[in-house]
Amino acid sequence: MRNEEMMSLCQRYTNYPVKVSLANGEEFESVIEYVDQENVYVLYPVDQNEYPMQITQLEGFHSANEPHRYGYGYGYPPPYAYGGFRPYGWRRWVLPLTALAAISLL
Repeated sequence: MRNEEMMSLCQRYTNYPVKVSLANGEEFESVIEYVDQENVYVLYPVDQNEYPMQITQLEGFHSANEPHRYGYGYGYPPPYAYGGFRPYGWRRWVLPLTALAAISLL
Protein backbone atom coordinates (compact mmCIF):
# COMPACT_ATOMS: atom_id res chain seq x y z
CA MET A 1 0.00 0.00 0.00
CA ARG A 2 1.31 3.46 -0.84
CA ASN A 3 1.78 6.13 1.82
CA GLU A 4 -1.20 8.16 0.56
CA GLU A 5 -3.51 5.14 0.77
CA MET A 6 -2.26 4.19 4.25
CA MET A 7 -2.60 7.79 5.43
CA SER A 8 -6.19 7.93 4.15
CA LEU A 9 -7.02 4.63 5.86
CA CYS A 10 -5.48 5.82 9.15
CA GLN A 11 -7.42 9.10 8.96
CA ARG A 12 -10.65 7.16 8.42
CA TYR A 13 -9.94 5.03 11.52
CA THR A 14 -8.82 7.92 13.78
CA ASN A 15 -10.19 7.47 17.34
CA TYR A 16 -11.13 3.84 16.69
CA PRO A 17 -9.51 0.74 18.19
CA VAL A 18 -7.50 -0.99 15.47
CA LYS A 19 -5.14 -3.88 14.95
CA VAL A 20 -1.91 -2.62 13.40
CA SER A 21 0.36 -4.92 11.41
CA LEU A 22 3.89 -3.72 10.78
CA ALA A 23 6.07 -4.57 7.80
CA ASN A 24 8.34 -6.66 10.06
CA GLY A 25 5.41 -8.92 11.03
CA GLU A 26 4.64 -7.47 14.49
CA GLU A 27 0.99 -6.89 15.38
CA PHE A 28 -0.58 -4.92 18.22
CA GLU A 29 -3.84 -3.28 19.21
CA SER A 30 -4.06 0.48 19.65
CA VAL A 31 -6.19 3.56 19.03
CA ILE A 32 -5.18 5.93 16.25
CA GLU A 33 -4.87 9.40 17.73
CA TYR A 34 -3.48 11.50 14.87
CA VAL A 35 -2.04 11.14 11.37
CA ASP A 36 0.27 13.45 9.45
CA GLN A 37 2.12 13.16 6.12
CA GLU A 38 4.82 10.84 7.51
CA ASN A 39 3.61 9.28 10.78
CA VAL A 40 0.67 7.79 12.60
CA TYR A 41 0.35 8.49 16.33
CA VAL A 42 -1.25 5.69 18.33
CA LEU A 43 -2.24 5.11 21.95
CA TYR A 44 -1.99 1.69 23.57
CA PRO A 45 -2.89 0.53 27.09
CA VAL A 46 -0.23 -0.69 29.53
CA ASP A 47 -0.46 -2.59 32.80
CA GLN A 48 1.20 -1.59 36.09
CA ASN A 49 4.50 -3.08 34.84
CA GLU A 50 4.37 -0.96 31.65
CA TYR A 51 3.70 -4.02 29.47
CA PRO A 52 1.34 -3.43 26.53
CA MET A 53 -2.18 -4.83 26.92
CA GLN A 54 -4.67 -5.99 24.29
CA ILE A 55 -7.51 -3.55 23.79
CA THR A 56 -9.93 -6.43 23.23
CA GLN A 57 -9.32 -7.52 26.85
CA LEU A 58 -10.16 -4.15 28.38
CA GLU A 59 -13.17 -3.71 30.59
CA GLY A 60 -16.14 -2.36 28.65
CA PHE A 61 -14.64 -2.99 25.20
CA HIS A 62 -16.98 -3.73 22.34
CA SER A 63 -16.06 -4.03 18.70
CA ALA A 64 -16.81 -1.21 16.29
CA ASN A 65 -18.02 -3.88 13.85
CA GLU A 66 -20.62 -5.52 16.10
CA PRO A 67 -24.01 -4.07 17.00
CA HIS A 68 -24.36 -2.55 20.45
CA ARG A 69 -25.72 -5.21 22.75
CA TYR A 70 -26.38 -3.14 25.84
CA GLY A 71 -29.68 -1.54 26.75
CA TYR A 72 -28.06 1.36 28.58
CA GLY A 73 -27.82 3.81 25.70
CA TYR A 74 -24.85 4.68 23.52
CA GLY A 75 -23.65 1.06 23.52
CA TYR A 76 -21.74 1.32 26.80
CA PRO A 77 -22.17 -1.30 29.52
CA PRO A 78 -22.70 -0.36 33.14
CA PRO A 79 -19.47 -0.07 35.14
CA TYR A 80 -17.86 -3.45 35.83
CA ALA A 81 -20.46 -5.27 33.73
CA TYR A 82 -18.11 -8.15 33.08
CA GLY A 83 -14.64 -9.20 34.09
CA GLY A 84 -12.43 -7.19 31.79
CA PHE A 85 -9.12 -5.62 32.68
CA ARG A 86 -8.57 -1.94 33.44
CA PRO A 87 -5.40 -0.39 32.04
CA TYR A 88 -2.91 1.20 34.38
CA GLY A 89 -2.27 3.88 31.80
CA TRP A 90 -1.91 4.67 28.11
CA ARG A 91 1.28 5.30 26.17
CA ARG A 92 1.86 7.03 22.85
CA TRP A 93 3.82 5.53 19.98
CA VAL A 94 4.78 7.27 16.75
CA LEU A 95 4.98 4.95 13.74
CA PRO A 96 6.21 5.91 10.28
CA LEU A 97 3.55 5.27 7.64
CA THR A 98 6.15 3.33 5.64
CA ALA A 99 6.41 0.77 8.47
CA LEU A 100 2.69 -0.12 8.33
CA ALA A 101 1.61 -3.18 6.39
CA ALA A 102 -2.09 -3.28 7.32
CA ILE A 103 -4.70 -1.78 9.65
CA SER A 104 -8.06 -3.27 10.54
CA LEU A 105 -10.86 -2.26 12.88
CA LEU A 106 -11.29 -4.37 16.01
